[in-house]
Amino acid sequence: MKLGMQDHVDVAAGVQDEIDIAFEANAIAFYAQISGLAKDKIGYPIRELSTNAWDASRGNFEVHLPTGLNPVFRVRDFGPGMSPDDMRNVYARLYASTKRATNDQVGGWGLGSKSPFAYLIGADGAGSYNVTSYHGGMMRAYVLSLASDGKPKMRLLAELPSDEPTGIDVSFPVRREDIHMFNVRAKQILWSFNPRPTITPSPEWPESEVSSAGEGWTWYKDSTVPFDGPHVRMGCVMYPIDLRQIENTGFLHYTDTVLFDAPIGSLKVTLSREELAYDENTKTTLKNLVASFEQNFITQVRAKVVAAKSLFEACSVFEKEQEELGRSRLERLRGQIKWNGHDLTTTIVKIDFKTCMLRAGWQTFDKFEDMGVSTSWAADATVVIEHSPSYSLSRFMIAQLVGKKVLWVRCKRVNREATLFRLGNPENVIELDTFKVPVTQRRGKTIRKRRTLVVGSSGLQKVTQDVDLADGGEYIEETYSGGHGRRRRHDSYYYVSGRSMSLYDLDQVVADCVRLGIMTVGQTFLVKSGDSEVPENWTELDLVSDLKAKIDPTYVSELHNKAQLDSNLKVWASSRMIEKQPADIKSFWLGLVKVHRAIAAKGGVKVRTNTDIAVEALKRMGISVEVRRAEDPTIAIESEYACLCRKYPLLRSIVNRAGYYTFDADTWRQLNHYLGLLVAAGEAEAAPTADMEVDEEEDDSLDQAA
Repeated sequence: MKLGMQDHVDVAAGVQDEIDIAFEANAIAFYAQISGLAKDKIGYPIRELSTNAWDASRGNFEVHLPTGLNPVFRVRDFGPGMSPDDMRNVYARLYASTKRATNDQVGGWGLGSKSPFAYLIGADGAGSYNVTSYHGGMMRAYVLSLASDGKPKMRLLAELPSDEPTGIDVSFPVRREDIHMFNVRAKQILWSFNPRPTITPSPEWPESEVSSAGEGWTWYKDSTVPFDGPHVRMGCVMYPIDLRQIENTGFLHYTDTVLFDAPIGSLKVTLSREELAYDENTKTTLKNLVASFEQNFITQVRAKVVAAKSLFEACSVFEKEQEELGRSRLERLRGQIKWNGHDLTTTIVKIDFKTCMLRAGWQTFDKFEDMGVSTSWAADATVVIEHSPSYSLSRFMIAQLVGKKVLWVRCKRVNREATLFRLGNPENVIELDTFKVPVTQRRGKTIRKRRTLVVGSSGLQKVTQDVDLADGGEYIEETYSGGHGRRRRHDSYYYVSGRSMSLYDLDQVVADCVRLGIMTVGQTFLVKSGDSEVPENWTELDLVSDLKAKIDPTYVSELHNKAQLDSNLKVWASSRMIEKQPADIKSFWLGLVKVHRAIAAKGGVKVRTNTDIAVEALKRMGISVEVRRAEDPTIAIESEYACLCRKYPLLRSIVNRAGYYTFDADTWRQLNHYLGLLVAAGEAEAAPTADMEVDEEEDDSLDQAA
């Protein structure tokens, strides 16, 4: 691995002598660099020897763990092995390495091959360890130990021809009291190796459970991996991350079992390679990894939420992320992630409606009990909405809902659309009111003859018929202009949307509502006297919001009244075009013809669009709505005509001689002669030489304008 050592400025000006500062090769120095350097005396040689083998053969190596019968730790790789020169000049030297020119290998400090000394050097002296190199058809066996003066020595024991596969074999004895810990630490360290070596005896690896994963990171469920908190893996070695050392938003928590993967060479490690060295490059790499993880994780959660088929399912998906995020971080995300514009809540937010839970397997109930309902519980429940709170159990039976998991929603009919919106507009909502209970099964005295207004094809009809108040619906309140009881007068008025209307005006408004699709023929309304009461499942008819919804605010209405052209101008517009005339008069005449034809085509009949109908219906109810209307084109035409008459003084007197329907012969000759003189005298621009008659194409454009 490239260690990224910086170049230094050599300050040598004015020196008289130069002395190299060097390491003295003695027992103290060696102890400090090997045994004194490592905190974990057992884990250090396991990690370093296994990393060297991984570098040499990318997983094609063996690790033999110590047992009671064979208390030896051994690593055998099947890489290229090392020549005698490499063994002498690299393996036997501190800080000598062949890996610093590339980021394809993890090592580089030149200390890993001497790591067994960290374990072997103890209070009772030091043991030795064996290294065998298989290279070039030869086997060379070495022993590394401390001499009597404490200095390390590497001695060649044997050199023989061999047909064994190439590679390096390193082994050293393990004290019996450390056998168990060697097995534990090897299991923890080698877990992050990919690919892993062949291990004897084979450990029982825990089944790692992945909660979520993204590019460069994997989040594991707690207790399913042999580490706690965020770690980063570089190559095959895994290091804990100290979040206090890097700039972060706090989204990644120190308890999150997230494993990041960083490119080899992007992180600086300590000399013992037990921890990260938090230089600027390392901090930047970790900061970017953590920031990318946060954005990637939030994007994944948002994608899962958006893919949900209902608001409740989206809330349930969001809640499941709590297992990793925890409640506090989950709350931070609520403002960033929504489902179709809806907030993701833990319970259903109730506004103008009530909710009741019926768990799977239910058989009966006494009454509707308003209660809080969690959104995750409702994710797989059948949504049932009810407006008329009567015969509910019978309706559930008719709808074959008994025993099913049900979210029972009750609201006034006028609040139905708003209620469904707050529930996320779920699909396949069951309208409980549509299931009618047979009269023979109904109890009480809710059915009786009542006055109603029925929407007919030719207006409202007064019908007295059987009405069950338990069914619910819409009512219209009836009032009278004077008198009480039997003395009251017959000129009744009706309150609709809080406004008093005569039956005639109400008829017209209802007819407009039928045209707009707001009402349908056959729709029935209960007539409520001012002093009577109706159950809460009946709501007053309100048409204002529905009518306003039919108005297009960008629409410009047509002319509502027949525009009146000056009679002489109408005659001129009905005549043929003069052969020669100034360009401005010709332009005016073409515009005059277009307006004249538009007015004639309308014939004084109002053109009524949905916006016009809705505006007029609201006007009958005493509600004024501003709508942009088209300007009267005759105003501009007559203004232009006045300007022409000032420019050409004889024009008005000649045109005004016109007859009632058309120009007479004298008037036509005078107008033709006058306009010809204007052209000849050059008082206006020359007229086009093309045929002055309105051709078919121009005639079509005028018709379209009309």
